[in-house]
Amino acid sequence: MRLVRYNAATTLDGFIASLDGSTNWIVEDSTIDFDALYAEFETFVMGRKTYEVLLKFGNPLAGRPKDAVIVISRTMKPIEHPDITIEDGDAVDLVRRLRGGNGKDIWAMGGGQLVGPLLQAGLVDMIEVAVMPVVIGEGVPMVSSLGKHVEAGLKLKLESVKHLEESGILMTRYRVLQRP
Repeated sequence: MRLVRYNAATTLDGFIASLDGSTNWIVEDSTIDFDALYAEFETFVMGRKTYEVLLKFGNPLAGRPKDAVIVISRTMKPIEHPDITIEDGDAVDLVRRLRGGNGKDIWAMGGGQLVGPLLQAGLVDMIEVAVMPVVIGEGVPMVSSLGKHVEAGLKLKLESVKHLEESGILMTRYRVLQRP
């Protein structure tokens, strides 16, 4: 079974974007090997807003097979984006199907609206957070509501933490221990 890993950049106060959706607070660090990171995954699942942010960063996933990049959207049209797969259905069902297959890990990219339901369904195995040394006070939270049946929160185990000297970024990795 493939692992589902939620990987996100956040501010120190837990936001993945400013209220206007911008991520201009993300700190750059030349020591991060994004090619090596992307090579750990076979499939990338994200929402439309995350895909739009990715395009602003030069679309580092360009050139991958069409079925490797899956965007959950009710407004995007496949004819306008022939290099990716667009799904307008339920992310939970999609990830459940993908997870049951063979291959490298699945990267659940981006926002809490996508990841919240995946966490509720017990489909996320790892949460990997690059914590930026920035506080913005308000913004888009890393995880949306987890619902009433996860009132006590998800139990996690810190597997690793790495401080990047150049930027002050903390790279953290947690294993999800207790599922809803």
